[in-house]
Amino acid sequence: MSAGTESLAQKWLRQNVQPYAFKDAVYAHVDAVLSRFNTIRPKTDIYTYDDGRTQLLLCLHGLLPIGYRGTSYNIPIAVWITRDYPRQPPITYVVPTSDMLVRASKYMDLSGHCKIEYLHNWDKKSEGCSLTALMEAMQDYFSREPPVYAKPSSAKTVQAQPQPQRPPADPSYAERPPPPVPRMTSASPPLSHPAPIPPPKNGDRPPLPLKPGQQAPSPPAILHPHIHSDANRSLSLLHAKLSSELASLQQAMALDAERLRANQTDLLAGEPAIRDEMARLVAVRDVCRGVAGRMRDVVEGAERNVVELRRRGDPAVDELVCSTTIVHDQLINLVAEDNAIEDTIYHLHRALNAGRIDLERFLRTTRILAEEQFMKRALIEKIQGGIPMGTDTSQLQLRPEWSQSPY
Repeated sequence: MSAGTESLAQKWLRQNVQPYAFKDAVYAHVDAVLSRFNTIRPKTDIYTYDDGRTQLLLCLHGLLPIGYRGTSYNIPIAVWITRDYPRQPPITYVVPTSDMLVRASKYMDLSGHCKIEYLHNWDKKSEGCSLTALMEAMQDYFSREPPVYAKPSSAKTVQAQPQPQRPPADPSYAERPPPPVPRMTSASPPLSHPAPIPPPKNGDRPPLPLKPGQQAPSPPAILHPHIHSDANRSLSLLHAKLSSELASLQQAMALDAERLRANQTDLLAGEPAIRDEMARLVAVRDVCRGVAGRMRDVVEGAERNVVELRRRGDPAVDELVCSTTIVHDQLINLVAEDNAIEDTIYHLHRALNAGRIDLERFLRTTRILAEEQFMKRALIEKIQGGIPMGTDTSQLQLRPEWSQSPY
């Protein structure tokens, strides 16, 4: 291979390994195989798996040279490189030609699928395997057990020599009678039973007599009896071989049919359980959808309330505590003012004891506050007397000292 051709092949290979996960490893291993074996060529083609899946894969195809009993042979092979290579081993096939048949063995089936021991070790330890080592392992195995053999030849028959070319038909030839059957010469081998001459086919004219100067055609050659015996022996061997392969194929198909029937039984038995599970999941889905709808409505209502509260702004301090009626609001305000007056008188008394104010100022201020407190308490009692029975006024409890004024 010249440098230009090699460079072109490597460029093509570099472009076609892009879909692979480990494209560098694929490129290196394939390039090593192409350098090691000159009869192997790369290509890309569609590969169909046993489950019906199809995938565009890189394929190494060609002739693998082997030696068997001192003679060199070329075995046609095809190695399909999977997308997970080198973690997953390649798929190897022996591709027989039209005059070959596949020899079934421990590592070879009738379809040509090759599963030698090296591929089984690949599944266990892929990091130590390569395509070149796989090719060498296939060479070693095929040299010990050739995967193909030549088709058995059928009975050979010697065809009769063609008759001389018939001259153009004219009335003079058509009126002449057919020639007699030629006699057997002394050189012909003796026959135990003479072979009958086949009658002419429909529409065929009998052969015309020879013109002067023409030689009579030689009679058809007759097969020797030992040729018939060899042909019968070959047919018997072929029949025995086909019967053996057909029996093994029927057994394999029977096992596959039994396995498929078992799978069908399991699938039919699991159908009711699958339907019940689907019905339960549909019910759960409907419940989840209903709950999700209600929660969506609640969230939307809360979002609307938040928007409304933000629009109103922060409430005033006096609006935080309010009642439902004007009378109750007035009562709340009176109780608050009464408590404020009470606290004011208390602090005035402490200021008098501390000497911060004089007695005259204390008495004057306390008298004014006491009069105001008396009026507010009187109004509180009047309001409480006018509130209907059953109204909750537990939160507006008056202090016990309201019933009697200390001043």
